[in-house]
This record gives sequence, structure tokens and C-alpha cells, in this order.
Amino acid sequence: MSVPAPRPRVAFPQIAGVSWEHPADRAALQAMRAVPGFDDVVRKIIAILGGERGIRLLFQGNAVRTGPTQFPRAHSLLVEIATDHVVFTNPQHDFPKRISYQRSGNELHARVDDGTDFGEGEDFVYTLEP
Repeated sequence: MSVPAPRPRVAFPQIAGVSWEHPADRAALQAMRAVPGFDDVVRKIIAILGGERGIRLLFQGNAVRTGPTQFPRAHSLLVEIATDHVVFTNPQHDFPKRISYQRSGNELHARVDDGTDFGEGEDFVYTLEP
């Protein structure tokens, strides 16, 4: 399969970007810009979310679900899931046979072990930094 040759981009300087805005959107933007400090607040929120890339990853990450049709291998290993923890097992592996994650406040506790409750394992703690 061949890749088509890139076409030269054509600029249309006579067409303004605002000509593509809906009149109601333009009115709403003007009303928001009239609020003192609105631009600064929006910039801060976008910065907290990691910029445009962070927002895109947030929505993209929320769109991924494991199931029989989407990521079936991961779904088959999933044993237990709740709002604060998730457990995966794979009895065919020598080690680890079980991987568990538990969220507690700003910390994520991960444990890899041999699949028994008191057997060999290792713990990892990850802290969310502001």
C-alpha cells in the first residue's frame, strides 16, 4: 500500500476565522470576555488540566473501556474492579500472578505478588504531585 504524496497547502487569507463562528457563539464569547479576569481563569484551568494535550488525553482515557470486544485480553485478566481498586490475575505466569492497584487520596498503591494472600510480593507507592 503506497502513501499518497503530500499536497501543498493552500492558504485563503481573504477568509477570516470569525466568518466560521456562529452568531450565537460569537455573542457568548463577547459576553464572557466582558467579565473581568475571565481569560486568566480559563488559562489557569487549562494549565491545571495539562493544556490541550492533557484535555485530549483526559477524554481519550475516559473513552477506553475493557470488555469482550475492546481489549479482550486485558478484560479476561481483570478479576475485581471498584472505584478505588482494581485487581488483575494471570495464573499462567510464574511471577507476578496478581497485580493490584488501590487509590487512596493522592496515592496509588500497586502490588505485584504470587497470587496468594500472604506470599511473595512487592509494593510500590506513587504520589500525585500538584
